[in-house]
Amino acid sequence: MTELDPEFVDLINTIGPRRAQALAVAAYEIAEQIRTDADLLDTEAVSGQQLQVLAALPPCTFAQSRFWRYQLAECATRLANDTRQWGAPVPRCTGEEMLLHLILTRAALTDTGLPAASAMAWPENTDTPDTWGDLATDLFQDDDVLALYDLPAEAITKWVGGVNLEPAEWFTEFTTPFPLPERT
Repeated sequence: MTELDPEFVDLINTIGPRRAQALAVAAYEIAEQIRTDADLLDTEAVSGQQLQVLAALPPCTFAQSRFWRYQLAECATRLANDTRQWGAPVPRCTGEEMLLHLILTRAALTDTGLPAASAMAWPENTDTPDTWGDLATDLFQDDDVLALYDLPAEAITKWVGGVNLEPAEWFTEFTTPFPLPERT
């Protein structure tokens, strides 16, 4: 068995089994819904169709190819598999980072049954968290990918220093804050 980095172990412990299960289930669901959306769109751009996930992404992704969309679905599958195998999803590329934001919110809503703002609030009791706000901080190095909803990727790269934000670069791995085990 691979010895895990202590920071990764801390993250696994912070997430805990209940939330890990909810994250994995949400990730698998999102992966399947992206594939369904991709099949529905085929080569069309996102533009008002009834979609499950792809319309919730930043506009810079709307004209991407079916192949790109399937690569994105694979990002969600990898996060689900990581969570099942180790107990924590840690994004290794921009696609995984963007999807983890969606996965986290979906898992929080499903787990708590609360409205989004309440489900993503900081937990009052950190020993038995019933909300998920702590994970919004613990799972991400930064939130530059969320700026894509408001700004073009080149502006974020130039002014904020974000990396791999152009959709063509979403699957390029970046460095993580601590060593992660190899994916199998």
